[in-house]
Amino acid sequence: MKCEQTIFKGRKAVRLGNDVFEVITLTGGGHIASLRLPDSNINPLWEPPWPSIEPEQYNEEEHVEIYGTGEGRLLSSLAGHSLCLNHFGDLSDAEVAAKGYFHGEASNLPWTIFELSTENGKAFLDYGLELPDAHMDFRRVLEIRPGESTLYFNERTTNTARHDSPLFYQQHVTYGPPFVQGGVTQIHLPARRGHTFPSSIDESDPYLPNKEFEWPKAPLQTGDTRDVRVFPDKRYMSVLSVLLEPESENAFTAVWNADHGLLVLYVFPWEIFPWTALWYENQAAEFLPYNNRTIAWGIEFGTVPTPINRMDTLTAGPLFDKPRFATLAAKETLDISYQVTLLKIPENWQGVAGIQYEQGEIIVREVGSSRTINQTSNGDVSARRI
Repeated sequence: MKCEQTIFKGRKAVRLGNDVFEVITLTGGGHIASLRLPDSNINPLWEPPWPSIEPEQYNEEEHVEIYGTGEGRLLSSLAGHSLCLNHFGDLSDAEVAAKGYFHGEASNLPWTIFELSTENGKAFLDYGLELPDAHMDFRRVLEIRPGESTLYFNERTTNTARHDSPLFYQQHVTYGPPFVQGGVTQIHLPARRGHTFPSSIDESDPYLPNKEFEWPKAPLQTGDTRDVRVFPDKRYMSVLSVLLEPESENAFTAVWNADHGLLVLYVFPWEIFPWTALWYENQAAEFLPYNNRTIAWGIEFGTVPTPINRMDTLTAGPLFDKPRFATLAAKETLDISYQVTLLKIPENWQGVAGIQYEQGEIIVREVGSSRTINQTSNGDVSARRI
């Protein structure tokens, strides 16, 4: 087992691993930057095509010509799976003037390492940070066990304020090349209903804005529909929202690339994370630092359906009769456990029909087939309020 501080692409990081699986997390912003199997050189998570710096190194005057305005501070240090807390989306004009944090504080600040070890045969990292604007404390424990290609998360979010608070809590998982390929990479998730973005976000956005649809066919401006489970093979930028409706208390997102024979499976408690936002970016964003060169697919599960202005989320009302945000009572702690597994898939894999845990294994069922993929896992997926 391995758990050690390291440098990853010039960034301070921690490496956790065993004989079959390796994970890299950055301590600046807490991003999960890499997931790898030892016999594959493919990291399915997105790596920025621009220089990456530590959050504390960012200086607006110095870096605006590299990272641009608005999201620049976030994009300067962003990678892979990031955490949006306690915001998910754009800033208001007043928040921009006050130098607020796009997508919240957690991904924009350095994290503190509290413990790392390989005791009891496990690789273990405890790290986190305080969020002064949100009046919250956040701690995350990562764990890898022998012989498993699963990363276990335990996260504790505490409202340190004396008042109840809305909770914008999103796992912004972004995949990138070579794992993301137009016309090849696909997603399956347990959904029936979706919603297009409130407005067209780019001239390449093909969907009718602010429309409900039956998953996975989103309404196009041409009057047709498109299956949004497949990453587009042309210039394209869009954001969609999906309500997850799983068979059990656990929801999942499954993203795979048949050419590379890899599947990434996140499993998490639906009662806390009922929404998934889908962000498609295929070389359409012209502004800094994207510059029409970025391919990224965000599969962003959490408490919020759509990455928009904070007050718009708070005042929009329910979507599909489901609240658009969660809450955290004064001094309350939310303790949540979820996991991600990196798997090899057999030839002609048709997608994930469902998952279940039995006798210390996670069983991944294939669509339209009796085939399964079995992986050792303790099924530690839960949520509780303290």
